[in-house]
Amino acid sequence: MDKFEQLIQDVLNMSESDQKKAVESYKDSCICQTCPTYNKCASDANEKLFCVTGKNADCITELRGCECPTCPLAKSLDVGVINNTYCLSGGELEQR
Repeated sequence: MDKFEQLIQDVLNMSESDQKKAVESYKDSCICQTCPTYNKCASDANEKLFCVTGKNADCITELRGCECPTCPLAKSLDVGVINNTYCLSGGELEQR
């Protein structure tokens, strides 16, 4: 099991309220809002953490660049280089 899979497993083993807290904590370390593809719709919806939560078909429809490979959270989980453009292509698990 790699770092990303371990994180997912750890979060799934938490209570629902702890899962929500963990997701918000991980969102705080996202750099999604610096990405050229990130837009006002996604910002207004507080959409982040696409590597885990997957694509956003409602807000993000056009690739304008990708910051996933430079994201500190993605780097810490050893993801974002091979699979990326998570906001359009789906989360890490979906792309594997």
